[in-house]
Amino acid sequence: MPAKRKIAGRGSIYLRKGWWWCDYTSGGVRRRESCKTKVREEALAFLQRRLGKLASGEFLTPERVRIRDLFQLLLDDYDVRGVAQGYIASLKVKSILNPALGDIKANRLTTAHINQYIQRRAKVVKPGTINRELGLLHRAFQLGYQQDPPLVGRVPHMPKLAEGEPRKGFLKPEHYRKLLAVLPEELKLLFVVAYHVGLRKGALLRIKWEQVDMDASCIWMEGKRANRKPEPIAVPVYGDMRTYLERQPRTSEFIFARGARQIRDFRASWNLACQEAGVPGLLFHDLRRTAVRNLRRAGVAESVIMKITGHRTRGVFERYNITDQTDIREAGRAAEAFLSHEHGETTSQITSQTKSKAEPHVRNENVPQNKKGRRINKFERPLQSGAESGT
Repeated sequence: MPAKRKIAGRGSIYLRKGWWWCDYTSGGVRRRESCKTKVREEALAFLQRRLGKLASGEFLTPERVRIRDLFQLLLDDYDVRGVAQGYIASLKVKSILNPALGDIKANRLTTAHINQYIQRRAKVVKPGTINRELGLLHRAFQLGYQQDPPLVGRVPHMPKLAEGEPRKGFLKPEHYRKLLAVLPEELKLLFVVAYHVGLRKGALLRIKWEQVDMDASCIWMEGKRANRKPEPIAVPVYGDMRTYLERQPRTSEFIFARGARQIRDFRASWNLACQEAGVPGLLFHDLRRTAVRNLRRAGVAESVIMKITGHRTRGVFERYNITDQTDIREAGRAAEAFLSHEHGETTSQITSQTKSKAEPHVRNENVPQNKKGRRINKFERPLQSGAESGT
């Protein structure tokens, strides 16, 4: 191999199988890369451009890092920190993000790539889903930028699409009995529990009989688990829950089962029952919103509702805390009663004050008065005689 040609101790170039390579130090790390030329002068110019970027403070990132490597950083970070959404994120990365963007070199991701991804996904999913996926991509670039030395020189901008209004579906009380009557027998308990406590479908289907404590009137949950959404510690047993829990046959370790097998999918039966009950399009997840609304109307503190339903943040809870026309009318009635009470007290006070001012003043005959009827103070009274004063 020919001797290296150094430039003022800042780096060097050398031949390797007929191609010129450069050798320099960046951030205390020795770097070697091909100059992609067989001409010495072009290799020197390449090295000078690299050193110029270092002098200007620009990081030189590895050319071989691809976006799939950044996604692996993201999943490793979620796994170490025990993020509840780590499992869902791994599914999105494996089935959606890596096939679409994984092979692109990280330092070559452009706005055109992102826009093309948005256009393809917009044909099959809603804007909110695209925002969540781009959020994973943005977080992956942030982790790559935070590495020492950094794997990427910048964090690209991720556009945020306008999202629609959150779904406001819920089950009215009059439809509750109709749907309960037409559901298959193995789904009635599942429906009743979801309607009363608003647990997620995944958390419901994992409940076992050993978690049910009828004496304490509660179901003990597993709580927060890694790679899953958080669950409450316990939920109360009340209303129709007790009746249907006592009626449910114990043919499996899971309380929601078809014979000895745990229920996993019931979409066909659910859709058919909703059609018969007159609530087509009702989602099973709408029962979660219904439970939040019913518990709030019952006067349960919102912090307690969040513990029962497993909501971690106030923002997400507000998306489920649906206010409909009935709530607005009730608010109007409550405000009217309050104002009527307040105005009634104020009116009585004004009336009493007006009456007291309107009453004629009664003269006290025992008080000394002058010829004009004015009260005489003690300085205007005549001196008493000695006999009267006792002197």
